[in-house]
Amino acid sequence: MAKYLINANIFFWQVAILFQDPISLNDPGRNTTQGPGDARKVEQDNAKRFAVQISEDHGRIYEHVMHKFAFFILALPLLACSDDRYTVHFDDSLETVTVEACFEGPAPATLYRNSQSEKFTAWVRTAEKILDQNSNSGRLELPQLPDNACVTWQVQLGKALAADDYRLALQLGPDVLSSGDLWFWRDGEKRSVTVEMQLPDGMSVSTPWKQLPGPPGTWMFRPDPTPWNWTSRIAIGTFEVWPIFAGGTELRIAIPGNVGKQRQMKLRAWMQDSAEAVSGVFGYFPRSSPQILIVPIGSQNDVVPWAHVIRGGGVAAEFFVDETRPLEQLSEDWTATHELSHMLLPYVARRDRWLSEGVATYYQNILRARDGRLSEQQAWQRLYAGFERGRAETRKETLAEAARSGHRSIMRIYWSGAAIMLQADTELRLISNGRQSLDTALAGLRE
Repeated sequence: MAKYLINANIFFWQVAILFQDPISLNDPGRNTTQGPGDARKVEQDNAKRFAVQISEDHGRIYEHVMHKFAFFILALPLLACSDDRYTVHFDDSLETVTVEACFEGPAPATLYRNSQSEKFTAWVRTAEKILDQNSNSGRLELPQLPDNACVTWQVQLGKALAADDYRLALQLGPDVLSSGDLWFWRDGEKRSVTVEMQLPDGMSVSTPWKQLPGPPGTWMFRPDPTPWNWTSRIAIGTFEVWPIFAGGTELRIAIPGNVGKQRQMKLRAWMQDSAEAVSGVFGYFPRSSPQILIVPIGSQNDVVPWAHVIRGGGVAAEFFVDETRPLEQLSEDWTATHELSHMLLPYVARRDRWLSEGVATYYQNILRARDGRLSEQQAWQRLYAGFERGRAETRKETLAEAARSGHRSIMRIYWSGAAIMLQADTELRLISNGRQSLDTALAGLRE
């Protein structure tokens, strides 16, 4: 888990290190008394000795390299087989999905799944027998299995859709959007996995996973080895997956459901503008090839009633959008810039979510002012109004306590975090004569 976590202490350490004396970072053993003429002579002598050595040992080095290369080539089949291999098959009507998981070496003791998966699972079996599902929780305990064993299960998507819980599964015209853990069950060891997916003719899939080259008619993926309890969203259907490019990165956009071409173009343009704004912080988009799901939900009071960033198997953002709104109203909304700004940071532990929400809330206004969607005065007015909402919700508890207390302190968490980001940004610019900023501090976390 440590690979994926960041806390507030690390962030402020990064801000502080920007102002360390660069001399203190030099090699303490470096000879600083040598003159330029001496250094040039030493450099020339070293180059001569190196050239002689290469000439004398050329044959031996070549032989050594070729042996290494031959070993690498011979080892490729072993490396290719080191992943657990999942084969996923959706039936033509998207009523069921069947998954076969073949494990490399010893099988995991437990598979983790959605806590509601059991009631929509038709069966689970090995080569020898049908398994007792033994639990209504999100854990499926496996029996002792031989090395390189396979386990197969079938989940009834149609029944999950009938449960009418959009968090679990949602029908969007001919397309299906589901929680990944409804049918993609993972070990708790973050084992490396390759997924081969077989789809009905004419259908495509949107996942947060890295796509791999594969044979015609199949889709090959490798999910990031994230913790089992990090969620994901997977869409299957007749939609297209559209690439848009911002800051040197491809964002993979899917708009499931019956959405006309003109509305699709409008929604992609809205996301393009927000992605380009976030790319301006580092000069490039902060995550490689994220999944972007835009879910149309018809006429609503808000332009984007709900959205979130999710990181299971890869980074993704999901937006539930009133697709009937004109582009001007989409552009005026803050949500896309806020959610994509979350990608400026790695995953932040919930106890420090004032940091992640503070960064996203601060940049949702600053970036829209930078690209002209807000005037400078509008940006300041919105920041001030937000700070007042945070102040009104402030109680005796500390910010850290508020971050752990749940939804009753949302305004306090978001806007106190944004105020800290404004203070950090201002102080960094003042004491560095504009050379450093919150942008450069966050960029340093990626180095």
